[in-house]
Amino acid sequence: MKAFFVILRVILAIAAVGMLVWFLIPLASNVFNIGNVAGIALCVWTLVLCSPLRKVLKGKRGAGKALFQLITIVYAVGMLYAAAATTAILFSASSTPAQGSTVIVLGAQVHKSGRPSVILNGRIQAAEQYLNGHPDAVAILTGGQGSDEVKSEADCMYDEMVSDGIDPARLIKEDKATDTAENFRFSQDIIEKNNLSTDLAVVTDGFHQFRAKLIAQKQGFSGTIGAVSADTDMRFVPTYLAREWFALPTVLFK
Repeated sequence: MKAFFVILRVILAIAAVGMLVWFLIPLASNVFNIGNVAGIALCVWTLVLCSPLRKVLKGKRGAGKALFQLITIVYAVGMLYAAAATTAILFSASSTPAQGSTVIVLGAQVHKSGRPSVILNGRIQAAEQYLNGHPDAVAILTGGQGSDEVKSEADCMYDEMVSDGIDPARLIKEDKATDTAENFRFSQDIIEKNNLSTDLAVVTDGFHQFRAKLIAQKQGFSGTIGAVSADTDMRFVPTYLAREWFALPTVLFK
């Protein structure tokens, strides 16, 4: 049994080192957020628990021991929550849209050049692929213009998709939204005015699908909400996924 736990700690330590590197990689591209911080912290404490340092800290008395136990409890609860949230995120990202769904493409950053960011470009490509495979589908391109953007996210998506051969008649721009809740709220008005299906095919990144679905439901959408997930750069997946762990409660308990 002792040998089993030794092998288990070695495996966990190797996995923690690999994930630690994965959480650090986005820093080279100036991607730094709560996802990096949480991921790095979890990996570091996993390494502590898998190393001889665990016995040293556990053997301390008084405040030192209490602090070690407190951090370990927070770590355990955090790992359980992260596992549950990640499962829900992965499940939502794989949900297939119903036939005849209205496509809603959620915006993302537009560069100062007017070109889409990597994230937005991925969503554009995912939307184009879905529209090409569903010739009768209509897409709402939703996203306003930020203070550092030269055009609205909706306009950027429209220009790129028309340039790539998508029929403009199949694209409806919603260029006022400033967050995901407004994306769905304003899109709902468009759906009602144009008598479109209330079943949705939401185009966004996989890590964002579960939160987007929750927000859509809070905005009153009662139809089927399926996912059309963009191909996210694998360098950033763990960081953005971990960031969702902290964003989900703001929707669930709002």
